[in-house]
Amino acid sequence: MSEQPVHLGDLSDLGDGQMRAFHDIGEFGVVVCRVGGQLFALDDNCSHREAKLSEGRLRGGLLVCPLHGAQFDVASGVPQGPPAITPVACHRIVEDADGAAVHVVG
Repeated sequence: MSEQPVHLGDLSDLGDGQMRAFHDIGEFGVVVCRVGGQLFALDDNCSHREAKLSEGRLRGGLLVCPLHGAQFDVASGVPQGPPAITPVACHRIVEDADGAAVHVVG
């Protein structure tokens, strides 16, 4: 499996505590979150019941699923308690003067 970088464009307008979905990347799409000034990218799919995490809420470093409230750490994808027990895939993301690029394993 190899990483395939996908250019996301300029995300400097994505403020701290905000997220944005990119539906055409990977199997489930990718949700990009800015927390503490840093970008994080995760699959846009709850591992508990297939729901778009980008339709949920971002609370600090936790992404909360809109369906049953499962919470995932944006840095690791690890669920922070029930109902989810399986992590969500995280992807390496790089932001520089040319914009942001996510490296999706696939």
